[in-house]
Amino acid sequence: MAFQVRDVVQLRYGGGPQMRVEKVMTSDGNEWVTCVWGANNECHNYFAAEMLQKAEAKGEPERASVTSLWDWLTSWLRR
Repeated sequence: MAFQVRDVVQLRYGGGPQMRVEKVMTSDGNEWVTCVWGANNECHNYFAAEMLQKAEAKGEPERASVTSLWDWLTSWLRR
């Protein structure tokens, strides 16, 4: 997953705040992304690229159908 500086991302599993990509680097074949967030970008951390996804534009939340939502909610029953 190739992220670029200034992309807006958030955690793939769990959501969390929208963060801005500040730096991207590769080490031993793994992509690491440094992100900043908060009112004055006072918070920062680095994440493995597979932990992140590009964030939806504000005001345009992802829409899920009732069927896919139900499948997601009951997926633990099929394990």
